[in-house]
Amino acid sequence: MGQRHVVALLLLLAVAGSDDDVSPIDESAPGPEDRLPEHDDDGLVTRIARRATGRMAEVVEPDAFLDKVDVNAVLDRVDPDALLDRVDVDRLLDRVDVNRLLDRVDANALLDRVDVDALMDRVDVQTLVDRAGISDIVKESTGALAGGFLDVFRRQVVALDSITSRAAYSLIGRDPNTRPDAPAGLEAAQGVDETGRGQVTGHFAGPVSRLLAFLADVGVIWLGYLAIAFGIAFVVELFSSLEVDTVTWGIVALSVFVLWSFTYMWISYSIAGKTIGMGVVGLRVLNRQGKILTGGQAALRTLVLPVSVFFFGLGCLGILFSPERRALHDVTGGSVVVYDWGDRPAEMPAPITAWAQRHGDETVIEDLER
Repeated sequence: MGQRHVVALLLLLAVAGSDDDVSPIDESAPGPEDRLPEHDDDGLVTRIARRATGRMAEVVEPDAFLDKVDVNAVLDRVDPDALLDRVDVDRLLDRVDVNRLLDRVDANALLDRVDVDALMDRVDVQTLVDRAGISDIVKESTGALAGGFLDVFRRQVVALDSITSRAAYSLIGRDPNTRPDAPAGLEAAQGVDETGRGQVTGHFAGPVSRLLAFLADVGVIWLGYLAIAFGIAFVVELFSSLEVDTVTWGIVALSVFVLWSFTYMWISYSIAGKTIGMGVVGLRVLNRQGKILTGGQAALRTLVLPVSVFFFGLGCLGILFSPERRALHDVTGGSVVVYDWGDRPAEMPAPITAWAQRHGDETVIEDLER
């Protein structure tokens, strides 16, 4: 027997065991003869290989084999990143039937398992509100609403200014068309917007708007004075036992009122260019070059203002009849008063703009059509 036959016999004995335990060989079953030596003259090696293959299939049990597999050890050797890289997500999602998946979800049971109280306890409401910008939305919407009402009021005031100024200038025999619209050193707005409203930012303010601003400032001054006076009286009574007669109290009260009024107007003119009342109506005090008043100019204007107002209002007649609508305190302080609505353009109502055009105000028409 050759060496090849000995090897085949040993393979048979090692794998197949005794003949009683070996099932008959299925000659028709596919075998590994394609991988055996070609020179198998008597077919012994082929038969032994077939018998060994059949015996191995009987000996190896899948369940017993899987029981011996250490799944944790296998998973430890798996590279999740490499595995995920081989997953075609698009193809996987294409095979998912979303409707069937949702049909199998019991929404009521899912909601019943949600602890709403615990969920709300974990929600930082303040952070949620801040990130949503709710406060900014409320502020912008409220500001836009308030600004819209204020602008409607201002436009009506500008309309009254325009009518009053034209009538007064015509009363003294002057042509309103020749009256300048704005200071020469200030670049004022011109033209008509898409709504037909004339743009008047930087134009000389008329008598109605200036009167309303003055009355509003009188109210502010009185409220501030009362607060200061009560504060002084409270401190004196609390920390002093002095008895003050009526005359002395009158002098003190008058001094406080004058000092407070001057301070309020002077600081407003020299720092902001407007008082609170002027800010509400939409006015601004500037010098004739379009700049904020200096401290000296603001002081002179403030000192002469009572003279213009309280001596029968004679000092304010210039607002009606002078070309630049300047009162006595404007002339003294080198100032002019113009329309200024801050971040929004000052406007004249569309009907008044059309009215000016219909009445042949060629200067206004040319300016508004630029």
